[in-house]
Amino acid sequence: MEYVLLAIVAGMIELFLIFRTRYMFSRHPVMTTSAILTLLALLFVHIISSNAPTVIQFYVIVLFSVDLVLMMILLGYVFYMYYFLKKAKVQDADYLLVLGTSFMTKRVPPVMQDRLDATIDAFHRLHDKPKIIVSGGQSSKLPMTEASLMKKYLLDHGIPESQIILEGKSLNTMQNLEYSSIVLKKNWHAASVPRVMIITSEFHIPRTLRYLKNLGISVSYLPARTMPIFLKPAMFREFTAIVWYYKYTVISVVFIIVVLLLSSIQ
Repeated sequence: MEYVLLAIVAGMIELFLIFRTRYMFSRHPVMTTSAILTLLALLFVHIISSNAPTVIQFYVIVLFSVDLVLMMILLGYVFYMYYFLKKAKVQDADYLLVLGTSFMTKRVPPVMQDRLDATIDAFHRLHDKPKIIVSGGQSSKLPMTEASLMKKYLLDHGIPESQIILEGKSLNTMQNLEYSSIVLKKNWHAASVPRVMIITSEFHIPRTLRYLKNLGISVSYLPARTMPIFLKPAMFREFTAIVWYYKYTVISVVFIIVVLLLSSIQ
C-alpha cells in the first residue's frame, strides 16, 4: 500500500507541473526546477531500492525519465536565454529584420510593441540608417497583416516610409526567416553580403537561432525585453515548441534512460 501511495504522490507532482507550470518560471526558475527534480529523484530511489511491485517501479521509472529530460531541456533554455543573450548588442547593419507576432485588434500588442520599440531605438542609434523589414502575415480575422500593423506603428514613431520593407505572407517563425531572406535578396543589389540584425523577443531568440542554422544564414541579433507579466507564459510556449521541435530526440533519450534504469534493477 505504501508504494501505491508514493506512486499517487508522484502523479500529483506531475499534475502540479502540468497545471501550474508558471511556477517553473518564477524569479528563481533554476532553483524551482532543481527542487522538483530532487524530490522526484528521492521518490525514485526509495521505490526502486525497495520491493515495490514491478508495475509501480516501471511507472516511477518512466515518470522520472520524462521529467529528467524535460527539466534538463528547460534548464538549458533558461540558462541560454538569460546568460548567453546578454552578449547581444546593437551592431552596424544594412537591414533590421523584425519578426511579427499575432494580434487580435488593430492595436499593437505588448510583445510586438517591445520588438518595435527596440527596432526604433536601434535605428536611431545607427549612423548609417538601415532598411527595416517587418515580417508577418495575417494572423487574425482582421483584414490586415502583422507587417502592415508594424509598419503603421513605425510610421507613427517617425521612421521614414522609404526605410520600411514589408513581408506579409509568413505565418510562423520559419516562414518569417525564409520569406524575409527572399525579400532581402530582391532588395539587395551590392556585391557584398548584407549585414542583417534580427530583432525579436528575448524568449524567442534561442528557437530563431536554431532555425537560422538550418537555413545556413549568419546574422546578428538583438533581444527585445518583454514585460514580466507576458514573459513567463511566453517562455513556456517557447519551451514546449523547442520540445516539439526535438520530439524524436527527446523520445529516444527517454527510451534509452528507461531501458538503462530497468536493466539496473533486474
